[in-house]
Amino acid sequence: MSSTRGASTPLHSTLLRARRRVEAVIASGGPDVVFQPIVRASDGSVEGYEALSRFPATGGDPAAWFTDAAHCGLGPELDRSAAVRALDESARLPCESFVAVNLSAATLLVDAPLIELLLDAGRRRPLVVEITEHAALDDEDAVVAVLGELRRGGVAVAVDDVGSAYAGMRHLVLLEPEIVKLDAFVVHEMRANRAKLALAELVLEFARKTDARCVFEGVETDDDLETAISVGADLLQGYRIGRPAAVDLLV
Repeated sequence: MSSTRGASTPLHSTLLRARRRVEAVIASGGPDVVFQPIVRASDGSVEGYEALSRFPATGGDPAAWFTDAAHCGLGPELDRSAAVRALDESARLPCESFVAVNLSAATLLVDAPLIELLLDAGRRRPLVVEITEHAALDDEDAVVAVLGELRRGGVAVAVDDVGSAYAGMRHLVLLEPEIVKLDAFVVHEMRANRAKLALAELVLEFARKTDARCVFEGVETDDDLETAISVGADLLQGYRIGRPAAVDLLV
């Protein structure tokens, strides 16, 4: 009888490869960072930038990297490395512009030193933390408490992907964000789809009644831009507005 003791299963091998890839990125100082402009719908002026992570092309898209990191137990570490690099490089952007960094609620709960870094950065420039949780919040009270600490320090909170399968109404009610980001799926070709248009108008009304501002993500065409402005978007983001770029190309 052959023994399987010590043999690796396909799942174990996959996780081990993912862990090594993620560890290498963290050891190198984190993923590369690009910044995408977010502009005022009223006049097209740049109001802020979202920091976006970029990884080696052989490893899949950014979402896949963060998913792999979570599966192999390195989610908070990769989150931190991306946020720290974004904060470092954003220091070269105009100080009056806000910078939005993406972080999972899970990371905020386990990384107290990162909270201090965010608070320190928020003293030097307008800072937004975008909650990227793509699942139920495991400890809602703790998340609300951490976000309250950030707010008291002047850091704003955004809920991303509103209108997708991820960020539901519960997140909006619990987290009470200062910025609501309408998902690109809703925004793209919105004029021709009455359901998308109706959802956009509902999210905008929610934002108005909670003193939040609404970013329309995924503005890719002239039609997307015209429709977003016509329905009352506060802020706009997408390839039609400006593509993500390294900080060297923005200053």
